[in-house]
Amino acid sequence: MKLSEIVAYLNLLDTLDVHNEAAESTRRLAAVLHVVANHEVQVDSCSQDLEQCFDSVKLGLDDFESILSRIKQRLVQMVYEQEPAYLAESYRLFDQEMRHDSVQHILSRRLGINDDSLLTLQYRLKNLTDWRLPGMIIGPRTEKFIEDMVPMDPLYVVDTHQELLDPAVRSFTPDYQRRLRQYVVNDYVPGAILNEIPGGQFGAIFAYNYFNYRPMEVIRRYIQEIASKLRPGGTFIMTYNNCDRAHGVALSERSWMCYTPQRLIVEAAEAAGLEMVSATDEPGDLSWIEFVRPGEIETLRGGQSLAKIIAIPQ
Repeated sequence: MKLSEIVAYLNLLDTLDVHNEAAESTRRLAAVLHVVANHEVQVDSCSQDLEQCFDSVKLGLDDFESILSRIKQRLVQMVYEQEPAYLAESYRLFDQEMRHDSVQHILSRRLGINDDSLLTLQYRLKNLTDWRLPGMIIGPRTEKFIEDMVPMDPLYVVDTHQELLDPAVRSFTPDYQRRLRQYVVNDYVPGAILNEIPGGQFGAIFAYNYFNYRPMEVIRRYIQEIASKLRPGGTFIMTYNNCDRAHGVALSERSWMCYTPQRLIVEAAEAAGLEMVSATDEPGDLSWIEFVRPGEIETLRGGQSLAKIIAIPQ
C-alpha cells in the first residue's frame, strides 16, 4: 500500500470525533436512565436492568474508542516504517534531478492557491512589515508577495540564481532596484548557505514555493541559519509540502515536490530555538507555517527617508 493511501486513511480517522460523540451518547442515555430510575412508577426490576445495560454501553464505547486508537497508532507506525525511503528519495530527487532544472522551469512552478488563501497570506505579511526593520524574501521570483514586503528597510532578496531574482527586481523602478539587497546562494555545497547575510537583524523572513522543493536535510540547514538571522521577536513564514496530509505525500510520490512532513519541520525549528505560532493547510497545494524567535522585537531606528515605491507595469 502506498504511503499516501495510509496517510489518507489516517487523515480521515482524524476527522472523526469519536470521543465527543461517545460522551454525548453517554450523556443522553444517562438522562434517560435518570428519568426511569427516579419516576414514581417502577416496572418490575427494569430500572436496575437498564442501569446494568447502561454500564455495559459505557464499557463498550470505551472499548470502541480504544480499538480505534490502536488502529491510528498502527497507521502512524506504518508511516514511520515507510518514511525513511521517502526522505531518501526526496534527497535523491533534489540532488540528482532538481539541480538540473532550468530557470524557466523553476519560474513556471506554481502552487494551487485560491483567492481567499492568497488574501490571508498577504494580510499576514502586511501585518509583519515595519519600516524600522530589515526583511528578507527567499525565492521572490514572479510572485507578487515582494510588493507586500517593500515597507521593510532594507529588503533582502535571496535565490539560487540571479536569473531567478531578476523578474522580481525588475518590476520596480531603477532607484528602488538599487536599494534591494540581492544575494545568490548555493544550497548544494556543504557549509553555511546564508553566510554573507548579517545575523540577528531581521524582523521578518518569508519563503514562498521554495522549500516545497527542498528535502529535509537541506531545510534543516536553512532553518538553523534563518533562526540566527532573526532578531528576538522576529518571524519566519514558509510554505512547504506538508506530508502529514495525503495530498502532500501524493505530490512527493509523483516527484513533483519533496517529502516534508509538518512534524519534522516543527522539530527542526524547535531544535533551532524557534517557536511555532501557527500552521495552516489551505485547499489545494498550499501549506504554510509561521515561527517566531522568542523575545520582544526592538529597533533603534527613529526615522526613515520618505519615498513611494511603485512596480513597473509589465
